[in-house]
Amino acid sequence: MAPEISVYGGVKIYKRDFTARFHDQYENRNAENKEPKTNHLSAGTSKTNHLCAGTLKKRGQKAEEDRVETDSDLPGNEIYGFTNEIKSLENFLLDQKVDNEFKSLVIVGEYGVGKTALCKVIFNNKYVKSVYAPRIWVSMHSNESKERLDGKICVLKKILTGLGVKDLLATIKTEAEEEHRIRQEVGVIEGETTNEKEFSVLLYALHLNLRWKKFLIVFDDVRDEDNWDEKLDEKFKEGEKWGKHLSDGFPKESGGRVIYTTREKKLAQKLVAEEHEIHRLWPLTDSESVWNIYKEALIENEEEPPRNDEKCIIELMNKSRGLPLAARLLATLLPVFLDGEKADQKGYTHGPADSANNPTS
Repeated sequence: MAPEISVYGGVKIYKRDFTARFHDQYENRNAENKEPKTNHLSAGTSKTNHLCAGTLKKRGQKAEEDRVETDSDLPGNEIYGFTNEIKSLENFLLDQKVDNEFKSLVIVGEYGVGKTALCKVIFNNKYVKSVYAPRIWVSMHSNESKERLDGKICVLKKILTGLGVKDLLATIKTEAEEEHRIRQEVGVIEGETTNEKEFSVLLYALHLNLRWKKFLIVFDDVRDEDNWDEKLDEKFKEGEKWGKHLSDGFPKESGGRVIYTTREKKLAQKLVAEEHEIHRLWPLTDSESVWNIYKEALIENEEEPPRNDEKCIIELMNKSRGLPLAARLLATLLPVFLDGEKADQKGYTHGPADSANNPTS
């Protein structure tokens, strides 16, 4: 439940504390709330040597980064090889037996295995869209400080922005700082720091905006450095102060769902209570799917695919290791060549190959 409204007698400024004032602001604007929107940002990719002509024309000017902002838009390319995984996520989200329970799931897999693409497909599934509202996509990438509570505060602000209450965020921070300053001036003993107070009120705002709603939130690319490392399915315990834990901001009785993606298995174990709530996403073993990914990417880059005989497919599987992203990146280079062969101008293989034409993943 939300925290009780406190009254500080004897000090005029505190006859109605910050939480009460925020509650009034929320109630006053509640009727004006619009349907939540997700951020749609994209990151450019950098030019590198040995790229095919079509790729060079498409590449942006931004430097390639290890971590980029993601959004909920469906990938522009066909998704191959995820049929079973999509069905599993549909069962997780649409199982009517646990319709009113809060559930969370972590998708764990190495870089390029397709975690984000898989989540985008299920996030935009027509049945999922008909059941869940609001749906919020949170890209965990941020250039802001993530020390101590800063990381959690940053993510809470992203969720609230997606819920359409961005206009209240500046007020929350300003009033938290002002209240803390005035309390110090009048000598009121206060154990909470400004960050702790802001964190608590952000959780309260989140709780108000999610209560009685069947929400779906995807946290994409969670890492240790984000400090987002608590289980959200823990219920409020009697005797504890409300607003100290992330779980306080997520209502448990309306059937909300949370999905994380991460590369880190140890972090995944911190986010959920049970091992079965961790879904391991492995590289593709279906060579036909990998070949289709590679072929489609080549066509996008205005290149003709080489012959798809068994040796070429084996070579592609060896170089990509079954990672969809690796297969697509190989398509931005010269076409896949067999060891001991070379290619003509259209990418077909003949005779001995120069070692420079054997890209490795």
